[in-house]
Amino acid sequence: MEVREIAYQSPEYQAELELRNQVLRIPLGLCVYDDPLDEEHDQWHYGLFNGQQLVGCVIALPKSPTHVKLRQMAIDASQQKSGCGRLLLTTVEQQLVGRGISSIELAARAVVAEFYEKLGYHRCGDEFVEVGIAHITMQKQLS
Repeated sequence: MEVREIAYQSPEYQAELELRNQVLRIPLGLCVYDDPLDEEHDQWHYGLFNGQQLVGCVIALPKSPTHVKLRQMAIDASQQKSGCGRLLLTTVEQQLVGRGISSIELAARAVVAEFYEKLGYHRCGDEFVEVGIAHITMQKQLS
């Protein structure tokens, strides 16, 4: 397994969109292609690859020179609970540190908040509803 950056509008980006759609949108009756995808051109896209197959992805949205918001993290259903999410997130965190990032925020689905807590994220504020399901804002300081 290898984490690589994904270029916007590349074939890997198209695979990322399909993975995000399958994991994050279709189960909610939504479609990723209805999202404002043109806004993603200046965001940092990362993929977890098993050979050439994309099995996980996450996007880092720069909010300042030292702070990002992670969004749209998805792991292929066949790879969930196998350590792929942990591998993707910890590797991306290391790459973000290399880019000068020292803090991360994200809006975790409430049902997976414990996953992020195990990786050092802490809850901030109250739960809120986004795309019809409960989320919680979480943050982490990187070293």
